[in-house]
Amino acid sequence: MTRPSEHWHNSTNLSPGSEKYKRIQLILSSANLEHLEKRAVDSRRRHQTDLSPDVGCSIDPARFTSGFDNLILELAFSDTVYWVARIPYRTVDADTKTMLLSEIATMKTIRQRTTIPVPMVFDFEMSKDQPFGYPYVLMECIDGRSLDNGMALSIPPQHRIKVARQFANVFVELQNLTFDRIGRLWCGENADQAIEIIPMAWHHSPGPLETSFEYFYNQRQGENREIMTLHPHDPDWRTACWVLKTALAHIIIEDRIRGPFPLCHLDLHYGNLLFDDEYNLTGVIDWSSAQAAPIEQLSVSPEFITFPGLSAEENRPIIEFKKRVMRFMKEMESEVTASPLIHQQGNMKQSNNSTYLSNYMASKSAEIAHRQYMASPRSGLWAGKVVAKLIYGTNITWEQLREVYGTMPLL
Repeated sequence: MTRPSEHWHNSTNLSPGSEKYKRIQLILSSANLEHLEKRAVDSRRRHQTDLSPDVGCSIDPARFTSGFDNLILELAFSDTVYWVARIPYRTVDADTKTMLLSEIATMKTIRQRTTIPVPMVFDFEMSKDQPFGYPYVLMECIDGRSLDNGMALSIPPQHRIKVARQFANVFVELQNLTFDRIGRLWCGENADQAIEIIPMAWHHSPGPLETSFEYFYNQRQGENREIMTLHPHDPDWRTACWVLKTALAHIIIEDRIRGPFPLCHLDLHYGNLLFDDEYNLTGVIDWSSAQAAPIEQLSVSPEFITFPGLSAEENRPIIEFKKRVMRFMKEMESEVTASPLIHQQGNMKQSNNSTYLSNYMASKSAEIAHRQYMASPRSGLWAGKVVAKLIYGTNITWEQLREVYGTMPLL
C-alpha cells in the first residue's frame, strides 16, 4: 500500500500566521506521540490476534494534512500497514463530542448494514485528560484518491458507466437504511450500544423530528430569519423568502411525510469519494454531518446540479451522468421491492406504493429541493428567483410576485 502521506500536499499551503496553523503546531509540539504509537499497536493487536510481536508503529510529525476541523497524522506500522489519526484542532465542546461520536456510530452502522466502503474505526478517545493530551480517532486508511472536479467532468469516458453504477448503489443502499425519526445516529459514549436517533443541533427545534415537513419548514424559517435580519425592509429579499417558503409544497413527498427516513450523508460529492486507478469506488468519507433525514434530502447531491450560467452543451455531461445514475438506481430498486424496508427504530414497514428515490430525482421537485437546500442566506435572493422560475415558468413574473409578497409579513 502506498503511504497516504505521499498524496498529502496541503500541509505546505498553511499560512504560518493563521490561527489554524498555530493550533496544529501546538498539537504537534505538545502531544504525546509515543503514547499514540503504543495505543495504535495495542488496538491493532485487539483487532488482529495473530499480529507478530515485533510489529511497531511510528508517527512522523512532518507528515500531516488537515481538513476543515481535523489534523490528520499518518500511523506507519513496521509491516507496511498504515492507519490515520484524526485529531480535532479546535476545542472539543459537548456539541463537537456528540458530532464525533455520532460519526463513529454512523460509520459503524454503514459497515454492518451496507456494502458502502467506509473507513473502519479502530479506537478513539474523546477526552483530552489522558496521556496523548488531545481527543483522537484511529481509523483505517483507505487506499484511493479524490477527484479534482465533479464526476461528470472528471471521469474518463470508458469508466463513466461503471462509476455511475457504483454511485447509484450508494444512493440505493442509503435509501434502504431507514429509521422512523429524523436526527443523528447514536450508539452511546463507547459506540457499542444499540442504535438510537438523537436531536440534530441545527434543526431549529427540539428533536428528533417526526415528519419531513418539520425538517424542511424549520430549516427554511431559520434561514429566512437570517435573511430578514440582513435585509429587513427589502421587498425583493422578502419575496425570495416567501417563494422559498411556499416551495415546500412542491418539495415534500406526501407518502413520505412520516418516513421511512433514510440515512443521508449531506455532502455526497467528488471531494468525499475515493477511487483507485481503475475508478473503482474505494471509500466514502466525511460522515460528520450524516443523519436520518427525509428521502427528499437524500436526492440532493452537487454531482447532479446544472449551472444556469453555462450553456446546454456545457451542462450536458452532468445531465447525462445523472440519467445514468437514475437508470441504475431504478434497476436496483426493482430488485428489492419484494423485501419492504423496515425501520431500524420500530416495526413499521414501507408501503410498496411509497415513492422511490429514482422517481423523485427525475422530477422538478428534486431540483427545487436542491436549489432551496444549497442556498445560503446570502444567496437567498438568487435562489428565490431560480426557484420561482422553476415553479411558475414565464407565466408569473418576479415583479408580480413582489407585488404580492414584497410587504407581506413573513414570520
